[in-house]
Order: sequence, then C-alpha cells, then structure tokens
Amino acid sequence: MQLEIADVLVVEDSALQRQHACQLCAGLGIGQQRQAADGEQALEMMRERLPALVLLDLEMPKLDGVQVMQQMAREGLSVPIVVTSGKDYLLITTVELMGRELGLPVLGGLKKPLHSQALLDLLKRLRAPGGGQDGADALCNEQDVRLALDQKQLIPYYQPKVTLDGGLLKGAEMLARWRHPELGIIPPSRFIPVIEASGWATELTLCMLEQGLTQWQEWARRGLRLPLSVNLSALSLKGEVLINEIEQRIRDSRVPPRYIIFEITETAIADNLAEAIGIAARLRLGGLGLSIDDFGTGFATFQQLMRFPFTELKIDQSLVTSVADKPHLEAVLNSIIELARRLQLSTVAEGIETNTDLDFVGHRGCLMGQGYYFAKPMASDQFESWVKERMQARKSAPEPAAPKADD
Repeated sequence: MQLEIADVLVVEDSALQRQHACQLCAGLGIGQQRQAADGEQALEMMRERLPALVLLDLEMPKLDGVQVMQQMAREGLSVPIVVTSGKDYLLITTVELMGRELGLPVLGGLKKPLHSQALLDLLKRLRAPGGGQDGADALCNEQDVRLALDQKQLIPYYQPKVTLDGGLLKGAEMLARWRHPELGIIPPSRFIPVIEASGWATELTLCMLEQGLTQWQEWARRGLRLPLSVNLSALSLKGEVLINEIEQRIRDSRVPPRYIIFEITETAIADNLAEAIGIAARLRLGGLGLSIDDFGTGFATFQQLMRFPFTELKIDQSLVTSVADKPHLEAVLNSIIELARRLQLSTVAEGIETNTDLDFVGHRGCLMGQGYYFAKPMASDQFESWVKERMQARKSAPEPAAPKADD
C-alpha cells in the first residue's frame, strides 16, 4: 500500500536507527525523507518548512522528544507525529497523551526497532476523521453555520456497527455532516465547535434525531429495522428542554424507542453530574438506549458506570488502536470488557482500522465494532446500498459442507 505523504522528518540521534526509519518510509511510498540528529536541529528544520509527518525519538541529547513536542506546541508547529522509543510502552503512551493534551496531532507511538506494518497502521490514521488533516482546517463562519442549521443543510451520515464475530449489522451511528450547496460535504471539525460555542448543540441533536427518525421509517418500510445512535453534547445536559423535545419527537414518529440510542461522553456527564443523571434516567424510562461514549479516556470512568443506567459501552478509539502491543493497555482493555460483561452492557470498539485491531478486541470478548475497517460514515443512500451489497454477498457465499454421517 502506498501513502500520499509528501515528506517525513525523522528525528533520531542514532544514525543506524535514522537510516532504518528512512528506508521504511521510502518503502511505504513517502516521497522525501529528511533527517535530524537531535531536537534542536529538528525544530530549526520545522521552522524552515513543516514536513507532512514527524517520526520523533524520545531519548536525544540537547532536547529530548518531550521537550521538542512542548516547543512545537508553543510555536504552533502542528504536524502529525509518531513517537518512537526503546523505552517501555507505558512511557510511550504517557508521552502520546501529553502531546494530544498540548493540541498536537499525535498519531501514536512505536517501540524501536520500527516495523513496516506497525508504522503503516499508524499512518492510515492520517486519512481517518480527526487523524491529523481535518483538524487543521479553519473553522467556518458563525453566520454561515447558522444559515446551514436554518436551511437544513446539516445531515446525518451513517457508520455501521457490526458484530466482531461474524460481521452481522447491528446498528449505525449518526454523524453530522454539512452538505454545502457549493462546497460539497464539510467535515464536522469545521462546524461543530462553532455550534457548541454559539449554544446550538441541542438544536443540532434534535435536527439529527428528526432526520434519523424519518430515515428509520423509510428503511422499516423496506424491511430494514436498525438501531440508530445519536450523539448528545455536554452542553445539552441541562434543564428539561432537551428531554421534553426528544420525547415528543419519538411519540410523533411512532418509532419504537428501543431502536434509538443516545451516546453521551464520559466528560459530558462528569461536567453536569446531577442534571445529567436526571436526563439519563428519563431517557431510559422512555425505553431509549443509553451509551457511554469514548470510554477509557477519563479519570472517573468506572465510577460513572455505577451512577448511570447505561445499556452500551463504547471503547475509545485511542485505546482500541494502541492496545495490540502495549501490555499495560491490554490489562485496561480486559478490565473494561469484563466489567461491561458483568454489568450486562453491550460493548462496541470504536475506530477499528486494521485486521490487528479487529482480532485483538474480538478475541478479548468485545461484541461489536465500528470503524474504517468495516465502512466509513456514509450518506443514507450509500449506506442502504452498502447493506444490500453485504446481504447479497452473504447469500452468494458457499455454505459449509455438511458433516459426514458415522459409518
């Protein structure tokens, strides 16, 4: 597989390791490889011209990798980073987290010596949502976003949720996209922050819900009854306006409530605990599903599971795509899946991008997954075509041979 990455800056004090990294990058189709022998040289080269990618070693003279990332954040040198080190994975993961908290697009971390497939798996994230490209786009104008809401230009895209054992379709998450009449599809990273800053988060949730309910009715008439997930912003978990509006729309649509799941991030419920608990309880009393999203990224995670009537737990992508070769994260993942099983919660692994991700979480008992490995988010007509093609492929697949009778 060839990657569309123009150039890479390999920051490494070992000449042998630098050469090895450059050879791997060349083999993956990265056009130009630049090299820096220490952190100071790397910063100077980035100030002259930002590369498309940085492979950054942690242990270096003059400035180590941690100091380089801190300086990059201070100077606004935002470029996708792969952290490399010969140290243990706990340290590598800690530095990854620090970089993301600094606002840098850290793709992940690798232990040296580097291997081509592991590097390729990380670089695939450059093409996924939030993988280092969309986040650099400028935010849209507030007036334009307001107009998009008023003119119903914000539409749901649907990303499938499938079983990890067998690949059966079990639902879809609705993700907001802006269908601009002139510019085409605009990614959420450019307009969601504007909506939240302007106090329109509840309006967006209801907009997605209304379209999802209408779509559910259309699909049901054609024999497809599919659970749909809707995201709830932290800014919506206040007062009674949201829950009353949701209940009214569900009643009017006559869609069975069990087919609608609301996803709430852990950080959202931590910010508005009392009101969030009340809203969550009312959603569940109305027969709706409730999912805790991005699980595994917060500090009060396990405590929240005891406080809220969740029906589903979604394991955060940053854990799913980092766990395969990091023993300490494997222990965390195993604990999450076992806890969910004991609490009788469905588990969904988010952001599955490779066969390695799929095998790892599947073998540990996670029930469902979603991510680019299965399908990207799609418009409703594309989603329906994807479902039909998948069903047709299953029908045409040869049946396993019947066992022979004993003589």
